[in-house]
Amino acid sequence: MNYFCNCSEFQKRTDGNILHLFEQVAQLKEILGQGHGCQDCKINKKMLEDAIQKADQYKKDLEDFKQRMKVKISKEIGVRGDLSENINDPCRETELLKMYEILKNQTWKQTKERILSGNFKHFFELGAQIIKETFNTSEEDMLARIMKIKEAIMILPTSEESKENKLVSQKLSDDMETAIKNLQKRFSSCSMDLYRELATKILKTKLQLHRGHFDLIRDFTAECYKVSCLMTLHIPPLQPSWEFHTSGESNNQDKILFPAIVNSTAMIVNAEFYHM
Repeated sequence: MNYFCNCSEFQKRTDGNILHLFEQVAQLKEILGQGHGCQDCKINKKMLEDAIQKADQYKKDLEDFKQRMKVKISKEIGVRGDLSENINDPCRETELLKMYEILKNQTWKQTKERILSGNFKHFFELGAQIIKETFNTSEEDMLARIMKIKEAIMILPTSEESKENKLVSQKLSDDMETAIKNLQKRFSSCSMDLYRELATKILKTKLQLHRGHFDLIRDFTAECYKVSCLMTLHIPPLQPSWEFHTSGESNNQDKILFPAIVNSTAMIVNAEFYHM
C-alpha cells in the first residue's frame, strides 16, 4: 500500500523554501548595500521585497498547517498512526474531515435555506438539536456493532496458553481492525436511502417532528448520520466533542452548532457556535 505523511514532508519542503528565500534575502541586501541608486538596484530592491513576502507567507502557511493538524510534527513516522494515511483508502482521516467540512459549509447552508423557507422558528436551535441527536445516535449504533465484532472475535476457541501468547493477541487485534475497516467500507458504499431511513427514524421518534417537515431536513440528517458513522468506524475513531471550548470569539450566550472533532492525539477541528 502507498502511504503519505501529513506533516513531516510538508514541513521539510516549507523549511527548505524558507531557507532558500532567507539566503536570497541576505544576498540581495549585500548587493543593495553596494548600490548607487541605479536601475539594477531598484530591481534588486523589488526582488528583496518579494523574497521577504514569500518567506513570510511560507512561515504563515506552515503555522496554519500545524494549527490545523494540532499535533507535534515528528521526523520519524511509521505507516500506522494518526500522522500517516493510506492514499488508497477513501475513508482516510483527511477525506472524512473533508466530508465534515462539506456538511458544515455546503449541506447545512442549503438546509438552512430550506428551513427558513418552511417558516421554522429558532432554526439554529433546531439544527443544533438535529446534529447532536444524529451524531450521538449514529455513534451509539456503530459502537454497538464494534462490540459485537469484538465479542465474535474474542470467543474464537483458543487455549489458555495461546491467550497469553503475544502473537495470538496481535492476530486478534489485527482481525478486529480488519473487521471494523470492512464495516466502514460497507457503510461508505451504502445507498443514501439507508441513511434517509435512519434519519426518518430519528426525526420521528427522537425529535418528534411533524411528517410534513421531514423533506426539509431529512437529507441533511442523513448526511450527518453517514459522516458520524464513518468517523466512529475510523481507526483511531474521530470523535465529536460537545464540550464548550472557550475562545475570544464566543461567550456564555453561544451554543455549539457543529461539534469539535477529536482524534487520538488532539482536537483537530474546532467547534462552530451560533449566538442565542
